[in-house]
Amino acid sequence: MLFAVFIVKWVKEDSPIYRPLIQDMRLVDSVKIADVLEQERIYYYADVKNHMLYVNQEQSELARVSLAKIGIVIEYPKITKHTDLNKAYDEFIKQKKMDEETGEIWQRPWFFRLIKLVMGALVIIILILAVVRPVLASIIYDEDEK
Repeated sequence: MLFAVFIVKWVKEDSPIYRPLIQDMRLVDSVKIADVLEQERIYYYADVKNHMLYVNQEQSELARVSLAKIGIVIEYPKITKHTDLNKAYDEFIKQKKMDEETGEIWQRPWFFRLIKLVMGALVIIILILAVVRPVLASIIYDEDEK
């Protein structure tokens, strides 16, 4: 029963999962990047000790698009700066199409949410079969009918 409560609580939890966006903040204009992320309301945190910048996994594509608009194309861990914004956006679109074609299914942002929902549904089904059904059977049927 404790395990079931834990699984149901875990399924309802919406804590953001962060993924690395920039591997070495010393190579880019970090103030400009932070301004863009804050303007777009993208959750991020900087690991100053390791010079890493992490963004919310669900907002990582938005972060990459927003940075491509200002000429910074990020394909982790590689960073390319462009002065021509059209060229930066074209390179970003090309990388995005390549990721969609070659990306693994478990690396998609929706996959982890789907696993949580399936596990929650299984716990509810097991609770119904293991606890609720026998209780209802004992209430409905008399001792003689068992």
